[in-house]
Amino acid sequence: MTLIFEIGIAICLLLGILFAKPEYALFLYGFALGFPDIAVPLGAAINLRLDDGLILLFLVRSLAWTPAPLGAGQRKILGAQALFFFACLLSAVAGIVRGNPPASYDTAKMIGCAAIALLLPRLAQSERRLRFLVAGLMCAGIALVVQIAQRLGTGSLSSYANFQEFKNAATFTTWNPNTIGQASMLLVFAAGLGGIIFSKSSPSGLVWPCLAMGFTLIPIVVFVRTTSMSIIAGLVLFLCLTRRRKLVLLIAASCFFVFLLLHSVDRAVVDSATQVDPTTGEGFSHRFDHWAASAEAIRTQPVLGQGFSQEAANLSSAVNGGRSHNAYLSVWVELGLGGVALFLFVIYQFISVGLSLYRNPQSQMCGALILALIVTACLDSLGLPTLYWEKLPVIALSIAVALAGICERNQLESVPMVARPFGMESVPQRT
Repeated sequence: MTLIFEIGIAICLLLGILFAKPEYALFLYGFALGFPDIAVPLGAAINLRLDDGLILLFLVRSLAWTPAPLGAGQRKILGAQALFFFACLLSAVAGIVRGNPPASYDTAKMIGCAAIALLLPRLAQSERRLRFLVAGLMCAGIALVVQIAQRLGTGSLSSYANFQEFKNAATFTTWNPNTIGQASMLLVFAAGLGGIIFSKSSPSGLVWPCLAMGFTLIPIVVFVRTTSMSIIAGLVLFLCLTRRRKLVLLIAASCFFVFLLLHSVDRAVVDSATQVDPTTGEGFSHRFDHWAASAEAIRTQPVLGQGFSQEAANLSSAVNGGRSHNAYLSVWVELGLGGVALFLFVIYQFISVGLSLYRNPQSQMCGALILALIVTACLDSLGLPTLYWEKLPVIALSIAVALAGICERNQLESVPMVARPFGMESVPQRT
């Protein structure tokens, strides 16, 4: 009994510290993302992790303390995201009324992502807090790399029949294989953000590019092909926008070296991962079949859609898994043409805010980073449901919203105050 009492006191003290110092909570939130298998199962597919519990803490704190007012760009993005969330919610309610309720997993995932999108930008409202969050994410990234290496163990690449088996072996129990790519996308973005908001000393100038490049190689090594190409495209765009085109050659050389290294270990496995035929769809993991089945489901209900979380039910008879493996098609299947319009409107708002920040010399790096992130996510969504209520991409985009708000406030603070009231003439001085 005494031990339980002491543990309770310790937990209360910890919660008090995290409540009073949100930067520590943000560090813990980022760090917890590196341990996906530490989870409490709530049903067949729903898992409650430490980072999910911290979202509840963020909610309570946002109710107790009034956060800083939102910037214009933040209001645009959050408003578009809120419209899309309500469209999903209304579709789910309509499904319940029709006697076709959405799956509990999809509903929980949507609500959880909506909470992240709302609360994280409101809490990470200063550079200090962003630094703690980025530091936690970097620790999480290192932890993920260590755990992936442990999962693969001492077995060589040649011990796996194909690249899919190798990718599955590296995947955590509570993740699907493509979630590793989503985690890498978040980590690469966080490393780029660290290079902007941390000190510009010489050691720091080397650490952040190395971390970004190291996290870029994770999906390449474990054959998450779509995300690998998307992250590389985003990196190249960021370097071009920031006039660091010489580093593009370094990225190309690093990727080529990794390819040669994997090819020398087991040529057959690497060849199976790189042999694709765009005309027939061979080598795309049956993506063409999934897209064709999605197109057929869209033809039956092109305007209203099949209803939120009804993708699997409508595609399961045509393809294995019942998923479109394309965020745009998934939205169209479930929410119809109006849902696609809202989905694209959210993407447009991110691009618009990123371009606005990029045009300002004071926030050009931040604008370039946001543009690179949204382009990466949009490209990845062509082959995966990246932007359709997936937690790790939503966290990355929420951090981008917080960054936009900080940049907008800094711009307002740097505008000189006009001493003379508008519309009034100064009184001439008598000599």
